[in-house]
Amino acid sequence: MRLLAAAARQPNTPHRILVNLHHLISTTTTTTTTSSAYDPTAQFLHPDHHRLLSLPASLRRGALLALARLLKTSPQCHLALHAVSPLSGSPSSTPLDARFAAASRLATLAPALRPFAAILIAALLPVASSDLLSWSSGDSASGSSRARYGALRLALHAFLAAGMAAEALDVLTRVRRSGKTPSLSALAALLRLLFRSGEVHAAWNVFEEMAARGPRPSLATFNAMILGFCHRGLVRVASGLLGIMGEFGIVPNVCSYNILIKGHCVFGWSRDAFKLFEEMHRSGCEPTVVTYNILVDVLCHEGRMPEARRLFDEMAQVGIQANTITFNVLIDGYAKTGRMDQACAAYREMKARGLVPDSCTFNIIAAGAYKFGHAAQLVHDHDMFGSHMLADGMDMLVCRLCWDCRLDDAWELLRGAIEQGAPLSVTGFNALIAAYSKEGLHEEAFELYRIMNKLGLAPSSSTFNYLIMGLCNQGRLDEAQLLLEHMVSKGYCLSTSFTICLDASFREGNAVCALKCWDDMGKLGLQPDFIAFSAYINGLCRLDYVNEAYQAFAEMTARGIVPNNFTYNSIISALCRAGNMTEALKLQQNMRQNGLVPDIYTSNILIDGLCREGKLEMVDNLLLDMCSNGLTPDTVTYNTIINAYCRAKDMNSAMNFMNKMLAAGCEPDIFTYNIWMHSLCSNHMLNQAGKVLDELVAMGCPPDSVTYNTLMDGICSDVLDRAMILTGRLIKMAFQPNTITLNVFLSHFCKQGFGKRALMWAEKLREDSFVFDDATRNIIDWARRELEDDPHANNEDIESISLL
Repeated sequence: MRLLAAAARQPNTPHRILVNLHHLISTTTTTTTTSSAYDPTAQFLHPDHHRLLSLPASLRRGALLALARLLKTSPQCHLALHAVSPLSGSPSSTPLDARFAAASRLATLAPALRPFAAILIAALLPVASSDLLSWSSGDSASGSSRARYGALRLALHAFLAAGMAAEALDVLTRVRRSGKTPSLSALAALLRLLFRSGEVHAAWNVFEEMAARGPRPSLATFNAMILGFCHRGLVRVASGLLGIMGEFGIVPNVCSYNILIKGHCVFGWSRDAFKLFEEMHRSGCEPTVVTYNILVDVLCHEGRMPEARRLFDEMAQVGIQANTITFNVLIDGYAKTGRMDQACAAYREMKARGLVPDSCTFNIIAAGAYKFGHAAQLVHDHDMFGSHMLADGMDMLVCRLCWDCRLDDAWELLRGAIEQGAPLSVTGFNALIAAYSKEGLHEEAFELYRIMNKLGLAPSSSTFNYLIMGLCNQGRLDEAQLLLEHMVSKGYCLSTSFTICLDASFREGNAVCALKCWDDMGKLGLQPDFIAFSAYINGLCRLDYVNEAYQAFAEMTARGIVPNNFTYNSIISALCRAGNMTEALKLQQNMRQNGLVPDIYTSNILIDGLCREGKLEMVDNLLLDMCSNGLTPDTVTYNTIINAYCRAKDMNSAMNFMNKMLAAGCEPDIFTYNIWMHSLCSNHMLNQAGKVLDELVAMGCPPDSVTYNTLMDGICSDVLDRAMILTGRLIKMAFQPNTITLNVFLSHFCKQGFGKRALMWAEKLREDSFVFDDATRNIIDWARRELEDDPHANNEDIESISLL
């Protein structure tokens, strides 16, 4: 495996980044004990459970203090801990009932130890599930009603900690049957677990039972329900819960609003999200930096950068300080729209405010730099890699190496961090998984994903998105679909994942699969965002489903999602190919009315469409309109117009535009010369065509196979012997004839009645291992029939061609 080979390889010369990482690992490992990620109670668990089971950070201090006090004063604590902990020296043959009872005694010694006791029992699950259910129901637990309830409560929390929703519901039923009321904390944890497992109806039943039998739902309960429904795509139901909170005497807090605003934004209802923002103000609930981050992010995703910047500036006006996430969102918006100067300006503003960039900041800027041609500048920019190392410096180093295509070095960094026990995050793994997927190394990407799981790092939506992207790039859409179904079952955020599969299906020409993706999004309650709509419209246009694309475009605008130039250009291009220039020109005007400025791509698409229709006068008007709007015609523009005039056999106008092209400082490319040469050959101006070839060579612009084949076709149409001489000359110029050249050559022999010569040349080229295609074989059959029908052909000639 490539990862194992990389792990074994030792670099000859340590890079500066590798040296920095060594320092980072050595310093972070010495401070691990003071990190908030450290759980002191984990020492009582088996090593296999350290990363899978741990106390919430908010409960660790209380549990540790209670345990320290009781170990000094209570022999019962010593005995209970000795019986239940696998690392206390107790034999594995200790009966499970005895372990359960010992954990129950720990829980009764101090309320702060109840979560700790539940974790110790959860470490025995799922193997001991049936034994725990039996013990907690009273078959083995004895004593007062209070003791039996304590056993049920311990079992409930243990199943919750182990993520076993069905068993937790079973215990909850037994608690209700015993006449007791479960705790709010247990029910909130159960609701979260049920939503994660996709058990929406079961979660709703638990909530209804709380409202009817107690405990009365709290603000935290409502927030858990709202979050769960939003994660499952049921944003309207979540909004309804916000409306009924008042009936329970509960006032929504900023967390309630933030969850709902985020839910509306994720599913494409940004207009409703801003209505909630206004309602939040009216209710007296002040927004936080989280609220603004969500709204700035959705504006950036929809390409509404001026509005995003205004909202960003509003934060300072209302006294809310932007944080690193706020700047990351804004920088990402600029970078994805190609405004790298503004992205870098926002980065400098971030630094000026004393905020520390993180690995996400670097990834955003690096992605934009590499996409829009600023990679060289990034390579020499050491601003993020100064003498100081950031808190997530290891992630940043991995990201930097991935962007520099040094994947083996990036893996070595991660491997070294794992071996040194340095704290790791999902970000570094995601960066390397993304890089492997981009390079087509899907096996390495999935191996890294498995390593993540072994380390107890929960994969994020981005992790799966990179894996899906890698599979789609390899054309493995069925496997990508299976991974997508896994994400659905686990309750991950799915908008981006579906968009990746949708776009890949269209690129493969699989309209059925693409349309199924689109329909599945609707069935799951996912509202397409700006990117999804753009991918859908572009895919439909690519397959020439113009009417469907136009309907999707209308639906996009009706939902308040503002199309950008890419979306407009996709549908304008499809309309032009369909010959509907009137509608295409209307869309260009519509762009301007919506505040968008048609770019050079828009103009080139329209010019090409008008040229195809032969409306060359309108092309001249459009060209003037381009220049008046500050757009400079490029090589594609001139090539399109020159080609149109050449097809119309208006050589004077074509030459006129060639001169304009040169006067404007726009250098002709090989396509320009090929267009010109094709026109000269078509008009039997072969001497001029030969001069164009000489000019190309003199200018250092290497001719390509199209150039040679065009010239060959023109000369073959004139005098075949001259074509033979030209072939020798071209071969001396390092021209490598291809199958098209061969077909041109042989077909002209046949057209001029020289079938025998065609077969002789075919035989010579076959001996030279020249590749024949179906067209070549058809030409050979044509020549053979001519020879067989020739009354002057002898039997020896006919027999010699039978081997071809």
